Amino acid sequence: MTLFSRTHRPGALCIACLLMASASGGARASAYAYSYNNIFGLTVSNPTGSIAVAGNTDISRATATLNGGSIIRGGNNVVDAPQAALGAVSKGQNHFSQQGQGNASYSRGDAQIITSQIPPFPPGATSTHSVNAAEAFLFDTGSADASGRNGSNTGLSVNLVVGAAGATILFNFQAAPFMQAYLDALAGPGSAASSNMSVSFTITNATGQNVFNWSPDGMVGSGIAGGTELADAAGLNISYSANTVTSGNMLTYDPLGCGAPAGTGSGTSCGGAYTALSNNLVAGNYTLTLNTVNSADLTIVPRVVQVSEPSTLALLGLGLLGLCLRRSGA
Repeated sequence: MTLFSRTHRPGALCIACLLMASASGGARASAYAYSYNNIFGLTVSNPTGSIAVAGNTDISRATATLNGGSIIRGGNNVVDAPQAALGAVSKGQNHFSQQGQGNASYSRGDAQIITSQIPPFPPGATSTHSVNAAEAFLFDTGSADASGRNGSNTGLSVNLVVGAAGATILFNFQAAPFMQAYLDALAGPGSAASSNMSVSFTITNATGQNVFNWSPDGMVGSGIAGGTELADAAGLNISYSANTVTSGNMLTYDPLGCGAPAGTGSGTSCGGAYTALSNNLVAGNYTLTLNTVNSADLTIVPRVVQVSEPSTLALLGLGLLGLCLRRSGA
């Protein structure tokens, strides 16, 4: 005859108790946003008339905030803003490609004017190349935002040429925009992740009146006043926002199919064409303002889970843990 006996396994019971007790805690939510734009081959010319540059101010600025802390880098007369970084940032300055998600919150903004046509920088440069990136990641509750901005305020004086009635200004450039926004399903109502970008060209006369404004929106003939748009490959003034309705899905803006930037993110192998021509400008003084901004904004609000008070699961886990310890002692 074979006898079977029942063996108690207090170790296994303890593990089950601990797992059950820990199950009463909440998981952490996360949010991520990344906004990037690479503008290169930008030239400003005058097909008709003549234009003299009276002065120029370059602007390169980066900002970052994370759970109440903030930092600003760069500003006027700066062409390469130091990276604004808070939290677990692993990317170095002028490394515009993605850091991505992880297990620790961070916020970073970076901006650089690599070359400039007006005035030539470095010496001999014939076009402008600027790159912006803003990236933030939140793990658990809190808020974060980042921005990278490049721009210039250029004073122009339009000089009449004998036989001409004024001058026109032609803008040509290429751009490679890319954005992502993500909010996981554990985030509560009021949580959001957004990526934003804007690009604008404005000409203002001596009285402060805008005589030309161009904000490429991906539709030729739209987004322009005081001129004619000839090429507009994709929208450069757009926001992507993830909320609790879209939670769990990575939203991606890659209209030209260039993909996420590789390397340092300053390459020029892929981009779309943009061209616009101003209406005729009469003789006088004007200010040309070029502005490009990328930003990322995150907010996580904890999700409220309705449970009985006190939590039945926590009490059950603690009770079993006590039983486990008692049996182990026996």
